[in-house]
Amino acid sequence: MTRSFLYSEEHPPARLDNVLARHLGYGLRRCRLLIQEGRVLVDGRPCAKGVLVHPGQQISVTVPVGDGPVCADVRLVARSERFAALSKPDGLHTVAGRGEACLEACLPGLGLDGWALLNRLDCLTSGLVLSVADAEGAGAYKRWQEAGLVCKWYLAVVRGRVERLEARGRILDDKRRVVRVTADEDEPLRWTLARAVCQIDDNTLLLVRIFKGRRHQIRAHLAHAGHPLVGDPVYGAGDPGGLFLHHWRLDMPGFSASLLPDWPGVHAEQAESLLSVFDSNPDR
Repeated sequence: MTRSFLYSEEHPPARLDNVLARHLGYGLRRCRLLIQEGRVLVDGRPCAKGVLVHPGQQISVTVPVGDGPVCADVRLVARSERFAALSKPDGLHTVAGRGEACLEACLPGLGLDGWALLNRLDCLTSGLVLSVADAEGAGAYKRWQEAGLVCKWYLAVVRGRVERLEARGRILDDKRRVVRVTADEDEPLRWTLARAVCQIDDNTLLLVRIFKGRRHQIRAHLAHAGHPLVGDPVYGAGDPGGLFLHHWRLDMPGFSASLLPDWPGVHAEQAESLLSVFDSNPDR
């Protein structure tokens, strides 16, 4: 697959490998390998990794079949002076890992150079990721989280028929691939609450609310309750078609964003009609 783009007039001249990393969201090692393999052309000619790319030049990249999503699949959903909500496609890592593409590397290309990410999503999970402009905003976000003022809404398709679900078990994350749900009750802000939106054959589309998430919280809680997510290779059967978990909506003081998944038959009105059903007090 070949992708082409013009180097923006808004950016100063920069090394080819850095320009590629900014646009694709790949680590520098992978970008340099693409250049070395002759997969990158600048104005139709192969160039070395350190050549300076100037505004207006065209860059073409032949991405190997099977490579993950790139920054062209990421977009800015909402932005204020201090916060921005980004769309993360499924299959894209949130932060840099073992050289894979990541959302974090896409920030400069979205006009968010110097910004930082405030939350992460699993690689297989799609939806909103929040970014912040400065340390003051990051501190405010942390205080709001501790006060239960950051509300995160997910859409999920689970196995079986469910009307409502409330998972309170503390999750033990000891850095293993699979986290464990214990019999101990966690603090209320760590609970997972879910309500049925509609039935899809023998499965259920759920609206899920969390305030402060732990790693794999929704996936582990739902599976522990006997309703694993459709497409979950870790806590379920790993069906083809991807993981049906999507961060749909984020509400916090002075900032909100929403991004509906492209799943067939899912409408915003269905989920929005359930928002008032959830008690705003997590202790009840």
